Amino acid sequence: MAMSGHHVALPKAIGEDHSPFWFAGLPPSQGFARLLIFLRWKTYRCPHCGHVFRRDYWQRSVKLGCGQRTCSKCGTLFDDSSREWPELPAIKKLRVLFPPLLFGVCGGFLLGGVVVSLMPPRDWRVTIAMVIFVPVPVVAYCLCRLPWVVYSVHRYNARPKVT
Repeated sequence: MAMSGHHVALPKAIGEDHSPFWFAGLPPSQGFARLLIFLRWKTYRCPHCGHVFRRDYWQRSVKLGCGQRTCSKCGTLFDDSSREWPELPAIKKLRVLFPPLLFGVCGGFLLGGVVVSLMPPRDWRVTIAMVIFVPVPVVAYCLCRLPWVVYSVHRYNARPKVT
């Protein structure tokens, strides 16, 4: 088998996108289907037997890990698409630390603060409170993710080096 970096060439997991309004047979412009447009997920399956090993409800989520998984059903090894922190490009590192949902929530708070500060009578204390409050969830989330990043770096450094 060919070696590239630390990864042995393994068959990649099968990823399938799911969107409920297509399953219901409804075009996305009809009634209740409009609400379901945001409910999407991706199912990951073993490339050998098709056993589902993960479902992701976040679009383009980045998973930290060694990249190899043994199927719990058939026992074969495959690439589950996870990578260790040092192997990730900068944009994926940012996605690990700053997921889009977090930015959406913080952006909503910031926009709310700006709108409230522009309404008469103007109260700049609300804007200042929002500017101070908005970074709190971002910093808290990053602090929660930090142990996983450190653990990933340790796993990566503990691997035997491939020449």
